[in-house]
Amino acid sequence: MKRSGQKWVFRFFFFLLIAVFPGMTMAQEGMPPEGKPLTLEQCLELALKFQPLLQASQATIEAQKAKVEQALAAYYPQINFNTTYNTATNNFVAIGGTVAVARNNYSSTFTDIFSMGASLNQLIYDFGRTSNAVKINRENAAASGQDRETTRQNVVLNVKVTYYTVLQGLALIQVAEETLTQNQKRLEQAKGFYQAGTRSKIDVTKAEVDLANVELALIRAKNNYQVARVTLNNAMGLRQGLNFAIDRNIDFKPRQTPLGEILEAAYARRPEILQFKARQRGQEAAIELARSSYYPVLSGNAGHLWRTNKLPNDLIWDWNFGATLTVPIFSGYSTPNQIAEAKAILKNLEAQEESLRQNIRLEAEQAHLSHKEAIERLGVTEKTLGQARENYDLASGRYQVGVAQPLEVTDAEVLLANARANHIQALYDFKVAEARIDKAMGLSR
Repeated sequence: MKRSGQKWVFRFFFFLLIAVFPGMTMAQEGMPPEGKPLTLEQCLELALKFQPLLQASQATIEAQKAKVEQALAAYYPQINFNTTYNTATNNFVAIGGTVAVARNNYSSTFTDIFSMGASLNQLIYDFGRTSNAVKINRENAAASGQDRETTRQNVVLNVKVTYYTVLQGLALIQVAEETLTQNQKRLEQAKGFYQAGTRSKIDVTKAEVDLANVELALIRAKNNYQVARVTLNNAMGLRQGLNFAIDRNIDFKPRQTPLGEILEAAYARRPEILQFKARQRGQEAAIELARSSYYPVLSGNAGHLWRTNKLPNDLIWDWNFGATLTVPIFSGYSTPNQIAEAKAILKNLEAQEESLRQNIRLEAEQAHLSHKEAIERLGVTEKTLGQARENYDLASGRYQVGVAQPLEVTDAEVLLANARANHIQALYDFKVAEARIDKAMGLSR
């Protein structure tokens, strides 16, 4: 009985913990199944699903769409139900079209009036005030949509770069581990030569120092890889660490894209430019909205009112219908200055668009040149890697037969490790340059 009570207490606190701190016990839904390495496409899908920056952009779009509906509300009738209480003197009376005024017999007696009823107001025509307000909000919503697309493309680029950084880290760990194996073998050889009396103790000591240096390099490579994994998780917007393996099957086939094609696509697709276009259209509508303040507003109204002078007396009903024409005469020069302000903002947007176009051209040219450089580096580093391998094989063979000095083998190992690292760097710089070209062209994936 005592143990059963303990179980109920445990269950109570367990469910209380879930209710109060759901994030501590529930992981993000929609994570990929464990076991298979994550491809770049899967990482991008996770980022587009979980990245909070995209969720924030989507919320902004929804807010702008709600503003559009708010502006459209002016087209619809406004219906209200009112209940009022007034008390007033009654010295002015209108009866049957004739006015009776108590000129010589004014009274200070107050009469209570209780009234309630519905009223309706309908805009008839306002010379573009409402239509331009709707257009402004619609263009703002369109600009928000393009802003979200910009965020999306930045997220995609960030995931690609960090994904390639993870793969680069894995490749550099492999280089460090193979270099470590080479140094361990050389240490064993140096010990064997020393024990046989063909080499001095200094060969063993140098091999031990070289091995320690390689171990430090391996520690740094592993730490850099872990940092890259954390950065990738952050780029995908994950709350918890994702320690799945990464698919290493990457296509390194060069893709040539002329600069003119990059620029043409960038000017046509980049959401930053499309966002400025939407903001400019909205500002043109703002100019028209300010100009419409010169013109009158025509509206109609109707009401059904029930009144009495003392509750709970019977209520007496009345209908009323009417129209209102509001003609602006003088606004203290507010309208012309509003127009001038709106035109100045439009010029500012046009100048910002031109500056953006120049920055996009610079970004495209830099990505194109980086891509070209990476392709050239691939050829050079591949050739250098082959030469470094041959040099290491010769130095290692010479050392095994007792001809070469330890320094010769160490230099060959360093050259080989650097050649492999440079080739790996060129490979992933090439993929990053491709990703930056896609971003410059305004491609979503």
